[in-house]
Amino acid sequence: MEKIEKKLITKFLKIAEKGYIKGINNSDNSVGLTFEDELGKSPDSSFLPDYKNIEIKCKTRFSRFLISLFAKSFDGPTDFEMRRLLLTYGKPDSEFKSKYLLQGNVYANKMTLIYENYFQFDVNRKDKKIYLLIYDKNKNIIEKISYVNFYSLKKRILAKLTNLCFVCASKKKEYGNLFFRYYKISIYRIKSFEKFLCLLEDGKISINLCGRVARSGERIGRQQNKNMVFKIPRYYISELFDKKFEFDYDKYIARNKKCFNNHIFKKTTLPD
Repeated sequence: MEKIEKKLITKFLKIAEKGYIKGINNSDNSVGLTFEDELGKSPDSSFLPDYKNIEIKCKTRFSRFLISLFAKSFDGPTDFEMRRLLLTYGKPDSEFKSKYLLQGNVYANKMTLIYENYFQFDVNRKDKKIYLLIYDKNKNIIEKISYVNFYSLKKRILAKLTNLCFVCASKKKEYGNLFFRYYKISIYRIKSFEKFLCLLEDGKISINLCGRVARSGERIGRQQNKNMVFKIPRYYISELFDKKFEFDYDKYIARNKKCFNNHIFKKTTLPD
């Protein structure tokens, strides 16, 4: 196990020992923001991993939300492709009329109806591109223009997701505030870009078209586009990543062991 992974696990143990921690807010992503705050990390939207070379994802015990792997803009054909799609296929925001919405999970193995049109992604291995296909209500193709290159996609994946830390937490609400208790940590390493493409083709990884409007903060009322957000259900994580290490704090306590210390690292055999 790498030194940075040991350091992260040690920090997780200190956080787990605290029990329930008040969330920094009551939003859907508070579980992740609160954990990162405990690590001493400020919120950001960087294309780089959260902690050194490790990307961190947090979910509550019974959450059914998809895991957002990373965001990526289109490579072409225009420099502002998401804006073109918004103006052509989106709908005006109900509150901020001059802004547009275009949101929905799109798959490679089936069509998705978003407002007035059907959407689908084509993983084109010959062109080494992923195309966005758009159809009318009768499922006649309108365009196959927007794309992302395999090269830029692979570069983003290897930069962001080579190493993944997945943290599970219990959640409760008291006096209108969310509280989280972090109890399980897993360390993964991505299998390959080829495996990523296969899962995309099979519909196990979806791409969320994310054209939206900010509802709060300094950017309220402004267009807040994430372009494409690649997402995966929790139960497919093991198909994209190899598990290197896992520790369940609750099970550890239940087994009445004295402590979790350095000798566990020495006794645990991990893949390179």
